[in-house]
Amino acid sequence: MIEADATDRRQLCALLSRLNADVQDYDSAESYLASPAENPSSCLITDMSLPGMSGLELLKRLREIRGAPPVILLGEDADVRAAVAAMREGAVDFIEKTHLDFAIVRRVAYLLDHSQHAHSH
Repeated sequence: MIEADATDRRQLCALLSRLNADVQDYDSAESYLASPAENPSSCLITDMSLPGMSGLELLKRLREIRGAPPVILLGEDADVRAAVAAMREGAVDFIEKTHLDFAIVRRVAYLLDHSQHAHSH
């Protein structure tokens, strides 16, 4: 999960901890890309507006990498252009930050469930 704002990052970690998932958090796309991927993520949650490389740029970069995780982008409310751009670039979801608490947990739970099925076959 990539979120530049420390408060939002803590809130996201708290929400995702309910899912019994191994959550790794980063403060920028660059730090995420620089980290060694020991275990591939079931999904990646990234804020659209990051310092340096944006969430959308990261999504484009990840599309070139085989086996990249599904990406959920977080953005500001009513940013329809950003949402459309995110989906065009292959994001699995675009969630407005004010709707995070419910939507993100449900969406990540779904992706985790499906990634486990994919690995078990």
